[in-house]
Amino acid sequence: MMHRLTINIFSALALLVINSFPCAAFEEVLPRYALIIGNADYKFAPLKNPVNDASDMASTLRQLRYNVTIALNQKPAQLRRTVKNFYAAINESNAISLLYYAGHAIQAENTNYLIPIEAGITSYEKMKSVSLSINDVLIELKKAESKQNILILDACRNNPFKPRHSDNSRGINISDKQLLNISSGLAPVEAPTGTLIAYATEPGNTASDGNGENGTYTAALLKHIGKAETAEALFKEVRKDVLDATNNRQTPWEHSSLIEKFYFMPPSNEEIPDIVSF
Repeated sequence: MMHRLTINIFSALALLVINSFPCAAFEEVLPRYALIIGNADYKFAPLKNPVNDASDMASTLRQLRYNVTIALNQKPAQLRRTVKNFYAAINESNAISLLYYAGHAIQAENTNYLIPIEAGITSYEKMKSVSLSINDVLIELKKAESKQNILILDACRNNPFKPRHSDNSRGINISDKQLLNISSGLAPVEAPTGTLIAYATEPGNTASDGNGENGTYTAALLKHIGKAETAEALFKEVRKDVLDATNNRQTPWEHSSLIEKFYFMPPSNEEIPDIVSF
């Protein structure tokens, strides 16, 4: 009788250890979803890196066991539908969502807009009507069941609608001064609870395309994203690399309201240790 009681006590203690272990120990088995968008084929201001950036990011996240959706060169209706469908499909309460965007984006009246391709933008009002605002993205995000959310915007470039070097070959003629005079860079956005928003550079500044196959920011992110570090620590390393690569001209920036540890790649020491069988 005493022997059986001893076994039951040890069994109860083992269950207590398992159930009281930190939630981070389970993170590597959480459902992970990523939407990767790369827009490059703009008639008015084509970009060289977003398709490479998006393709490399998608490949890397697949290796980290994300369920990845990649969307390249999205037109206005496509872009809006792609984002809506992505978040609508996330229905697990413990899920992780990640949206990565590389392409043109601008701010207007303190609102950031992701610019689709083939949008026929020739005026300020047309830009607002056909582009996808970050506010709209956050509305869709809030409909998802995901517990932790990451938004990464490698999109803080110059105003793409300004003519460059008297180039008349862009296929459009923009005379709307309000559109031409939009400020450089993006506006700061407060992240909803459980969300981190990462920018290629600080608000109001512009980001470098880089000289290689990837943009400067995404190249640094790809270098570190597979490390077993918290998101906050990882983005600090990305920031340091980008500052070094740009001679301190570009400072990546984040706004976080995460309430738990987030790892792109959970560390092995966060796993549940083996429990002795009784």
